[in-house]
Amino acid sequence: MTTTSHPVMGLLARLPGLLAGPGFVAIAAYILARMMPPAGSAAYWVALGLVVFGVLWSALSLILPQGRWWSFLRWCSMNLVILGALVGGIETIGRAMKINFNALGFEARTDPRTAYPIWAREPDEPVPEVFFRHKGPATWTGQPLRALELLRRGTDNAYLSEPRITIDYDADGFRNPSSLTDWDAAVVGDSYTELGYLPCDQISSSVAAARTGLRVKNLGVCGTGLLSYARYLRNYGRAPSCKRVVYVMFEGNDVQDTTREDEDLVQFHLTGQRPCKDVGAETSFVRAAAGLIRSQLKTPLAQSYQNAWFKSGDQEVPVTISHELPVDPQVMTGMQATAMKDGILSLAKEARNLHLTAALVYVPLNNRVYHGLLRFDDKLPAEVRHWHPHDLPVWVAALCREQNIEFYDALPPLRAAAESGRYVHNRILDCHVNAEGARLIGEVIATALKHAP
Repeated sequence: MTTTSHPVMGLLARLPGLLAGPGFVAIAAYILARMMPPAGSAAYWVALGLVVFGVLWSALSLILPQGRWWSFLRWCSMNLVILGALVGGIETIGRAMKINFNALGFEARTDPRTAYPIWAREPDEPVPEVFFRHKGPATWTGQPLRALELLRRGTDNAYLSEPRITIDYDADGFRNPSSLTDWDAAVVGDSYTELGYLPCDQISSSVAAARTGLRVKNLGVCGTGLLSYARYLRNYGRAPSCKRVVYVMFEGNDVQDTTREDEDLVQFHLTGQRPCKDVGAETSFVRAAAGLIRSQLKTPLAQSYQNAWFKSGDQEVPVTISHELPVDPQVMTGMQATAMKDGILSLAKEARNLHLTAALVYVPLNNRVYHGLLRFDDKLPAEVRHWHPHDLPVWVAALCREQNIEFYDALPPLRAAAESGRYVHNRILDCHVNAEGARLIGEVIATALKHAP
């Protein structure tokens, strides 16, 4: 008589399968409890499938007669139980000892901010209320646009010959030399001011400094709106010699970013809650591993980012045109209009508080700069292919006049360069201005500084 013929021994032999089955049900319960997926969603059907699979696994483990299939099921069950025990042990020890699994390498994989050049990362160092900046001091060395192309799995190979550069950020996370302790003017804006893929002497604020002979502090941070600009000026723009401020507004997303900031500020004043961008320590092995899996599943497919051609004389240059369109004042929502008015008012208020003369330089989207000079790929959305310039700059200029902020439009020099056959933006994937475009914007900033009383 075999040992498994005894009822107790037979039950013990089937025990791994009876444990593995409920394990699948437990995973399903975790998905339902943590994600609360709506009925009919992919996560909902995955959880339901795990429940059914777990019940069938347990039933087969209990009723399947001994033989080849029963042995295979038992072998799988034993390995699943061992794996579950191992994961459970690591989870328990990690929580008990407060082990930060992010510090063991999970964060670099699960948080895309740590993989990208600094300018392409979402700022996550808190500034009072609901605002953020980059951490500093910081340094990044490499080919910034080529690195972005590789991370986004671009196949265009547009930046193979890009030189390696070192990009430094000061102690406050802005693109200034550490030796800058006093300045005559501040230039405040988003990524079009930060320009974190260009050497320091080529960014627009440096061009403006060279043209005017003034000491200029750069207060640019990617992914920010007008309310952030006001906060940056208040916290980091004050200096004994500072008499001027130039705000640089990018029409492509500043309306949207300012609206988001306005909503966050209202939420903060009502509840005291602020957005959280800190990945922080992760003592759960399961959550850290799940984040790693999610990051791998979100890896973009290799693709070409070219979606248009720029007509330069008798040649056509392959380029990327932004999908993100500026907001038309005629269809602007009430929240967007209110946020922009609050933003311009905040810019004027902070300048007055610091006794600074204020100007705003309006930077157009590349769709506006090259309007009528492009041939579009059919894969571009119809609203991008058929977009026509509207009066957002006129609307913003009127808001500036109400607050005694001088308004300067960077479109004329950028458009003149385009009409002469020069492409003044990064060609592929990234739609920011290149070194020539930054020079042209810098000259507009210099004009604004020179005209300041």
